[in-house]
Amino acid sequence: MSSAVITAWSAVSPYGTGRAPLTAGLRGRVLPPESAGPGEWTARPDATARLVPDFEVREALGKAGTRGMDRLTGLTAVAVRELLGSETAPLPEDDLATGVVLGTAAGSIQGFMEFTKASFEGDRPIDVMPSKIPNMAMNRAASAGAIRHALKGPNSTVAAGRLSGLAALDLAVRLLSDGRAERVLAGSAEEYSAIRAHLTHAAHGEDVVLGEGCVMVLLEQGDKAIGRPLAEVLAVHRRVAPQGEFTEVLTDTVRTALAQAGIGADAVWAAVAGEAPGAAGEQERRVHEALFASEVSGRAASVALLGETAAATGAYQLAALLSEPGEPGRIALVTATDPDGPVGCAVLRLLTDGEAV
Repeated sequence: MSSAVITAWSAVSPYGTGRAPLTAGLRGRVLPPESAGPGEWTARPDATARLVPDFEVREALGKAGTRGMDRLTGLTAVAVRELLGSETAPLPEDDLATGVVLGTAAGSIQGFMEFTKASFEGDRPIDVMPSKIPNMAMNRAASAGAIRHALKGPNSTVAAGRLSGLAALDLAVRLLSDGRAERVLAGSAEEYSAIRAHLTHAAHGEDVVLGEGCVMVLLEQGDKAIGRPLAEVLAVHRRVAPQGEFTEVLTDTVRTALAQAGIGADAVWAAVAGEAPGAAGEQERRVHEALFASEVSGRAASVALLGETAAATGAYQLAALLSEPGEPGRIALVTATDPDGPVGCAVLRLLTDGEAV
């Protein structure tokens, strides 16, 4: 059976809505503007973040079916809409064979906390807003994205922290290879919120600037692809580093992924690190320095431009590779580490020049 290929992608990011703003920002190595979060989310009076510009769920998606919808679900639904609305993603109208796999840290943490708070503050624990109840399901974003576009194939949510994007890619490839779906929308998403800001700053310091957004790619079997192949997924491999010892485990992970792909490290054209905060990111950078030349590690844009995007990071890394111009056939990889221990690597063959994606 042929390998899975990426045939379309889109995004909603701190650069704007759609693939074009993200591509332009990454190619230009331009920092998105930092802005204050809306008042109800702000963790500190002086807190800033790299937010999706002017994003409001009901303005972006309309009033139908969006009452009470959390920001994470809204970002995902817009990314799915942008992908399916592109000319490069023709799908059947009543689609029984297109699945959705979304990576997330834990759903909407802000939504969970607001719901819990309401249950304590009401006269009874059940006195909560009914429109908020769907947000308590971690698969809310993936299911909403599919329901709005009548995608009736397998629908899955994977929660793997900063590995969520690679975990989603891995599951999507397996769904295709097992014949469970003919096409899969895969990606990962993260929202900005006061609760997430509190948790991130407590763990990694007040200087961390949070980002948000969602990137979705369309995967198909190479020999059955309807769209134009943009990249071939050669391998995805993940492990867990015990007690934060990332260097050795990530090195073995990269080497295993390259071996599965039948590629030598010297053939890699671009390698994109996940830029995790703290020791995880520092050790990841050392692995890249040991395995790849500096021009390889610096060839594609760093996802650090977008801020700390947590679960959305892996999908942004894929976008960085798909956005970077070069000769068709070049080999690229992404690595990811999570401070809790998971590490991963994906190897791709980029099939276009990056200009017409």
